[in-house]
Amino acid sequence: MQSNWRGLFGALVLYVIPLFLISYVAEQADFILSFTAYSVAFLAFLYFIRIRNDFSIQTWKNIAFVVFLIPLFSIPSLSPDVYRFLWDGELVTLGIHPYASIPNDLMQIDSRVYDSEYMNFLYSQITELSQKNYSIYPSVNQFYFLITALVSDNLFISLVVLRILMLLTLLVGVKYFFKILEILSIPVNNSILLLLNPILIVEVMGNFHFEGIMLSWLMIGIYFMLKHKWLKSALFWAIAINIKLTPLILLPFLLRFRSFKVSVKFYIFTFIFSGGLLLIYLWPSLFWNFMQSIELYFDNFEFNAGVFYLIKWITSFFVEGNPTLIVGPALSIIAFLAILFIALYKPINSNKEWLNRMMWGYVVYLLLATTVHPWYVILPLGLAIFSANLGVLFWSFLIMLSYGFYAFGQSSFGFVLIAVEYLILFYFLLFPKSFVLNKFRAVLRLE
Repeated sequence: MQSNWRGLFGALVLYVIPLFLISYVAEQADFILSFTAYSVAFLAFLYFIRIRNDFSIQTWKNIAFVVFLIPLFSIPSLSPDVYRFLWDGELVTLGIHPYASIPNDLMQIDSRVYDSEYMNFLYSQITELSQKNYSIYPSVNQFYFLITALVSDNLFISLVVLRILMLLTLLVGVKYFFKILEILSIPVNNSILLLLNPILIVEVMGNFHFEGIMLSWLMIGIYFMLKHKWLKSALFWAIAINIKLTPLILLPFLLRFRSFKVSVKFYIFTFIFSGGLLLIYLWPSLFWNFMQSIELYFDNFEFNAGVFYLIKWITSFFVEGNPTLIVGPALSIIAFLAILFIALYKPINSNKEWLNRMMWGYVVYLLLATTVHPWYVILPLGLAIFSANLGVLFWSFLIMLSYGFYAFGQSSFGFVLIAVEYLILFYFLLFPKSFVLNKFRAVLRLE
């Protein structure tokens, strides 16, 4: 046992130092540093998985809580999204609606904004696309932003406050995550496959991406559905939708899991709750502003989209003009039909099968999307833990190759990195019983 503690301590050193470097030293363009550091942290994480049963769950909980505090005082290094979050929150404290006002316009016409040193700083850090569009963040996000703005208009304090709010939400989500493991009779120590995955620390706590917060609320909704409390489930599912709209993708999977009557009731109340929450910010007069920003987001972003890039390249030989205008919508339709097929092709006879089907549906959505940021994998990762799917688990490592874009742009090497990511990912997803995957399972003691 003493040697196990020494091994754990050594792995923690190899885990903490890289995450510290990513949080406090690396910049967005420092791909070699950030990816090397992340790789070391991920290897330590795999060792944690291997020795997970050598220590009590309380030990792992304590470790998880401490390591989640690593980025607490850091400035986001890999993404500027948080500056728009803080901007939206500050606007509301000034009596300005984030769906009614474009940052570029406010900096020209509103003295409350352009006379504020803090607002000028936030504006300077917001991306160019965000500067010229209305906010795209739903109501529950806006609550987090507003609370932060009400506490302080100091950048450092605001970052700490927002992180604390996010951490508190994660702690609630973890509580229900453990309840789901208990319902499914999954060993509780398997929880570290999610809790200690470094992508959560880097992307959620470090860079303020709300996929982890959305997953926390969704876990509560899943728990109540598993307990046959569909009304409570609908409420928390709606909260998740009002953080990120993408949990809507998972709704069709209920139809073959619960009775038609329960499913319809769940859908009705999920949309009622979602609509009620949305309308707190999304007033009818501002609806098209919000939708315009969402449309612009999908029209202007192409990032780490392996399947999309490949089909776009092939199509370019046969289509005049921009093939994106054909490939993007076509893949969206294919993804929609594929998700419906996965959800409906046969009854879902167990709790685990329901969660596994939802995971595959979301994976298909991401594989055919035109934009796949690293933090997008957090939702399917949370669902993958219940089946210990190694493909999605390792995608949370491979997807960090996409940060090569900021160092190499759309060069040949940048596309090679994306090709490596997706080739390995497809191998892991399509051949789960291959010799290599079986070896991984044996090493990680996941048989």
